[in-house]
Formats: sequence, structure tokens, C-alpha cells
Amino acid sequence: MHFDWETFTYDSEWLREAVRIEDEADCDISAGFDWGANLGAVMAHPERYSQLARLRSIVIREFKELLVDWNLGVGAEAALICGRGLLMERLLHPTPEVQERLLAVLEEDLASPERDSSSKPLRAGLQELLQGILTPEDWELIAVTAGNSVREQVIERVQTAKTA
Repeated sequence: MHFDWETFTYDSEWLREAVRIEDEADCDISAGFDWGANLGAVMAHPERYSQLARLRSIVIREFKELLVDWNLGVGAEAALICGRGLLMERLLHPTPEVQERLLAVLEEDLASPERDSSSKPLRAGLQELLQGILTPEDWELIAVTAGNSVREQVIERVQTAKTA
């Protein structure tokens, strides 16, 4: 069952499988957001939901750019996946300061005529914020994950060369 959290889309096969699983469990599994309890708020302010999705996209894109700037090579994708999960976990309950800074990023993005959040001051501030949101332990895990990806790539290449 694949659900694309980046675009909030799913295919009909995914939906049928989700319904089948809930039918087997004889209950609403409620994986993900509890839309039952919060549907009224989302329906009353749909623009907030789209703004939240926009902010999430900006944060993830900027985190990816940060990793690109660091030139992690074959370890970049593993670092991105690991870091994205850690960021989303940390941003579930951000401090008031982090909330304020993220809202400023969103306001600046929404005020831009092209909705282009690529201005240098915005990017630098957001990258600094992202580096601070993640703990030293998070960065260590990201580094280890990227390193393991490089290690696996090297071992795979060596084994392929031996069998050729």
C-alpha cells in the first residue's frame, strides 16, 4: 500500500486495500490524521491546510538543498529520507520560537508574487533553523545513515566487479 505524503494522493488500489484492512479489523484504523475529530476545522479553514502543506514542502525542499550543498554523493538520498522523518517528528510540537519563524517563512512565501521561497535571506534563515531543529543525535543518525549508504554502495560495487 503506497500513499504519497508529498502530494497527499493515493490510487484506487490503495483505497481498496485500506478499506479491506479496516473491514478485517472491524473498526476505523485511523492511520494518519484524525480527520473525524478535526474535519470541521479543516473544512472551515481549508486554506490553512493548504498553507500547512505548502510550508511542509518548503521545509523539506530546503532540507534537501542543505544536503545538496553538503555534497553527500550517494549518501544524500539516505540522509534525506532519514532527515525528513526526523524533521517531521521534531516539527510535530515545535517551540513557540520555531513556530514563529516558520510562520514568517510561510508569510514571506505567500507574499511573493510567484510564491517563490528561494530568496537568499529566506533560504539562509530556514537552513539555519533546520540545523537547529534537529538535535546533535539526529545529525549523528543522518551522518551514519548516509555513511552506511556509501559503505553499501562500495561493497556492492566490489562484489559486482569480482563476479564480472
